[in-house]
Amino acid sequence: MNAVEVRQRLEIALQEVKKSDRHLLENNVSERSIAARLAMYLQRQFPEHMVDAEYNRQGENPKRVTMPEQCAGYRNEDKTSLAVPDVIVHRRGPTGPNLLVLELKKTTNPDTGQCDCIRLRAFREQLGYEFGALIVCETRQNREPGIAIVEWFDG
Repeated sequence: MNAVEVRQRLEIALQEVKKSDRHLLENNVSERSIAARLAMYLQRQFPEHMVDAEYNRQGENPKRVTMPEQCAGYRNEDKTSLAVPDVIVHRRGPTGPNLLVLELKKTTNPDTGQCDCIRLRAFREQLGYEFGALIVCETRQNREPGIAIVEWFDG
């Protein structure tokens, strides 16, 4: 599947979130809730793959990636950085293939998203995801609710 087709399918799913789940955006509901709904719509677009939210395994083992200390995110009891992407499109198991990895960021989150981009690059380079995207959710009051790709990673 090429980048244009993957991105088009993602755009369709994003539009479905905006249309059917506007309430989540308007009411600044948790990022995980938005990610779960996006995963549901992505599954319709990628029926030949599995779509999972917060999937933290590579085969039977926890996913791990190397990244700067300030961007490490989740850690296990040994303080090892664990990779927990917001949404992935893949085939479960140790060999994948891993098609698409997504990180979501709400506009009400003061974080700039810089670490999300670093994580997306790490997922692609170290775990073999073919494509990645940073998705921003407009959740601020007095703004038009929205959800869109702001960074796209391929090739």
